[in-house]
Amino acid sequence: MRLSVQHKTEYRYPEPVHSNANELRLIPRTSKRQKLVSNMVTVIPATRLKHYEDLNQNLVHYFEVQRPHNKLDINCQIVVETFARVDYASLPYGFSHSDLGRCQKMEDCHPYLQDSSLVEITPEAWRQALDCKGDSEDVFQTAYAIMEYIFNEFSYQSSTTSVTTHANTVLLNKTGVCQDFAHAMIAMCRSIKIPARYVSGYFYDSTRGAGLRGSEASHAWVEVYIDGHGWIGLDPTNNKVVDETYIILATGRDYKDVTPVKGSYIGTQYSYMSISVSVDKVE
Repeated sequence: MRLSVQHKTEYRYPEPVHSNANELRLIPRTSKRQKLVSNMVTVIPATRLKHYEDLNQNLVHYFEVQRPHNKLDINCQIVVETFARVDYASLPYGFSHSDLGRCQKMEDCHPYLQDSSLVEITPEAWRQALDCKGDSEDVFQTAYAIMEYIFNEFSYQSSTTSVTTHANTVLLNKTGVCQDFAHAMIAMCRSIKIPARYVSGYFYDSTRGAGLRGSEASHAWVEVYIDGHGWIGLDPTNNKVVDETYIILATGRDYKDVTPVKGSYIGTQYSYMSISVSVDKVE
């Protein structure tokens, strides 16, 4: 499947600001799951973009605008070819909870078994995870049950949380949006030793919002590590195994590792930000 994404971020300042420095995680990497076909990032006021890989191997663009300005526009356009990620006829069952100890010794998994800025392993996360696990000894079955639990028991409501809301708060109030559901699922998985990481990206919704939640903006979901299969994506916002309709932008321990646009400036403490995202299928 070939998907086209346009992501616009606009900042407006009531007074001129300067020394505006930003990091962008808006360009996906090519992997066995997806191929970056084309990309273009434009910034107004015009400036030079630099790029590097962060510690999670995400592609980061960095720029500074030193001269005074009242607005900042960031426009990113990408085309990505995605590939089937899970064979629904043979989902990755067969990895036992008794074998999870091996993951703690793996460099790729170790960071995703620890506490992070917005995710903490707590008795409450452990209790809810054990309730979902029940008698299951299969890691994928348990992770799937946790995804279903969040989808069914948590209320999807915007404006009740922010991007810095901690997983503990989400597990208590059982409300929020995609990043909150991802943080809650990560906390529950890590509490029972399942490696889990946060994923930011987009997905294509052919129903245009009639059937799925979160397609009108950047999206977030979870990947769990299944030995023998690698990282498997699960979307608790939509109760769905991640497939070729999803584009992965970045992965990390939680939202703070993958923030699409993050920056600082010198000037007024007030600013207005608007974001628009469109994802279309290229025929």
